[in-house]
Amino acid sequence: MEIRQIFKKKQWDDLPIALLFLLPSILLFAAFNFYPMVAAIRLSFYKWDNLSVAPVFSGFANYIKLFSDIRFWISLRVTFGYTIGVTAISIALGLVLAVILNHRWLFLRSFWRTLYFLPAVTPTVAAAMVWILLFNPNFGYVNTFLGYFHIQEQTWLSNVNLALPTLMSLGIWRRLGFTVIMYLAALQAIPQEYYESARVDGANAWQIFSHVTVPLVAPTTLMLVTLGLIDSFLVFDQVLVMTRGGPADATLVIGVYLYTSAFSFFKMSYGAAISVVVLIIIATITILQWRFVGFGSSEMEVV
Repeated sequence: MEIRQIFKKKQWDDLPIALLFLLPSILLFAAFNFYPMVAAIRLSFYKWDNLSVAPVFSGFANYIKLFSDIRFWISLRVTFGYTIGVTAISIALGLVLAVILNHRWLFLRSFWRTLYFLPAVTPTVAAAMVWILLFNPNFGYVNTFLGYFHIQEQTWLSNVNLALPTLMSLGIWRRLGFTVIMYLAALQAIPQEYYESARVDGANAWQIFSHVTVPLVAPTTLMLVTLGLIDSFLVFDQVLVMTRGGPADATLVIGVYLYTSAFSFFKMSYGAAISVVVLIIIATITILQWRFVGFGSSEMEVV
C-alpha cells in the first residue's frame, strides 16, 4: 500500500514537468483545432452571409434551414454511399491481398508489398488528375481497353450513374495500401500452430481462411472499419478536382457542399452549421471506435 502511495505521489510531482513539455503541443492544438471548432459552433448560431457585415444572432435558424434543405440530404446520402462502398470493398480486397502477400512462396514478395503501399503515400490531387486521364471519354486508357472487347465507350465522370463509382474506385485504390499493410502485420502476429492444427484436422484453404484467419484478425478489421469510415466520410479534394459534386449532384459529398456553401456562395454561418453536423457524425463514429475496438481487443486477450 505504501509503495502504491509513493508511486501516485511521484506521478503528481512529475505533473508540472510533464505539462511544461506538453505546453507547445497544447498551445498548437488550442490555436489550430480547439479554437476554430468552438468558433464554428458559435458561428452556426449566427447569420453571416456578407463578409462586410457583422454576424447577427439567429439561434437555430441555420439548422432549421439545413434540415429542410434537399441538397443537404442528397450530400449525406452520397457521402454515406461513398463511405460504405469504399470501406467495405477496400477491407475485403485488402484482406485477400494480404493473405496472398503473406505466403512465403510468392515471388518478389517485398516488391509487391511496396507496390501495393504506394497509393497510400500518393498525393490525392495527383492521383485525381491521373484518374481524370484514365477515364477520359475520348482518349482514356479505360475506354481504350474496353474497346478491345467491343464494349461501348462511357462518359465516366459525366454520367449520373457512373460518376460516383468512378470516384469510389479512386478511394478504394488509395485506401487499399494502408489496409494491406495493417492486415499483413496482423497475419504475421498469428501463431502458425493454429494453421497447422487446422490442416491436421482436415480443413481446406477456405475453411482455414474463414474459421482461423478472419476471426483472429477481427480486432484489426474493427479498427480498419472505423478509420475507413472516418477517412472516407471526410472525402473532399479528389471530388473537388474531378467532378465538383456533379453531374446533377451525383457526387455531391458533404465536404464539397460545405465548401461551396461557405466559400463559393459566402454563406459562412450556413457552412459552419454543416461543419457542426459533420463533427457530430465523426464524434459518434469515434465513440463507437472506443467502444467496439476496445471490446474486440479485450476479447482477443481472453482467448
